[in-house]
Amino acid sequence: MKRAIFAAASLVALTLAGCQEGANVDAPGSINSKRLLGAGSDTESWLSYGRTYDEQRFSPLDKINAESVKDLGLTWFADLDTARGQEATPLVIDGKIFITTAWSKVKAYDALT
Repeated sequence: MKRAIFAAASLVALTLAGCQEGANVDAPGSINSKRLLGAGSDTESWLSYGRTYDEQRFSPLDKINAESVKDLGLTWFADLDTARGQEATPLVIDGKIFITTAWSKVKAYDALT
């Protein structure tokens, strides 16, 4: 089941990132097996359901810790067009956040704005 979910999330990532047959796999936004296998060292993206190919679901980032957590606040939010909410792990690919909501809708947001 985990592999099926990973495959589906990766397929969505490939589609959303614009990776098509014959496309330049080294271009920004391109997702390929090399990039998925190296996801553990990519600290700026969350490319698949479990973040890494072995689905560790762990962020190596350390700016948020016991001391800094008190400084967190709301920076931005997005209203969804349903009360059912988000239904899957958000993917972050090259500065864009992709989420799926109820009724298989996909939303994309610029992570900086």
